[in-house]
Amino acid sequence: MFADKITLTMSETLLVAVAGILVVMFELALITILILGLSKILRSIEGKLVKNDSESSDSVANAPAAVPAPAPAAAPAPVAYIPANCVQLVDVDEPTAAVVMALVSKETGIPLERLMFRSIKGKTELVDVDERTAATIMAIVSQESGIPLNRLSFKSIKKVEE
Repeated sequence: MFADKITLTMSETLLVAVAGILVVMFELALITILILGLSKILRSIEGKLVKNDSESSDSVANAPAAVPAPAPAAAPAPVAYIPANCVQLVDVDEPTAAVVMALVSKETGIPLERLMFRSIKGKTELVDVDERTAATIMAIVSQESGIPLNRLSFKSIKKVEE
């Protein structure tokens, strides 16, 4: 339209400027719509995942067994993000972790669905002490000291004869 002109009049210059501004505004509006759409899609997916997780935790909480279902993670995750309902297991198998969680719940008197375990580490050396007693000792130490179990680290538990 203006390609063959060397100079533009003031009205033509304003017309080019307004057209440029309108193109930029249109592109920004399009990007905004795309971001809002993606945000709604991701929120709905996240809502479905949270709903499924809460339904599965409700079914575990309503189960008559004393030992909770084993945690889904079998090894430490290399990524920084761990979902809220997953337990990171380090050098411990799932049945042992389930027993530890059940014992902590029983000894502290806090229902299992009210406890949150972030990680369970299994490098504690037990000398003349069975696992159930060791878990009980850990729970009692945590309760009496007021330090959460996920902040405590036990290197060994040894039975001492008097």
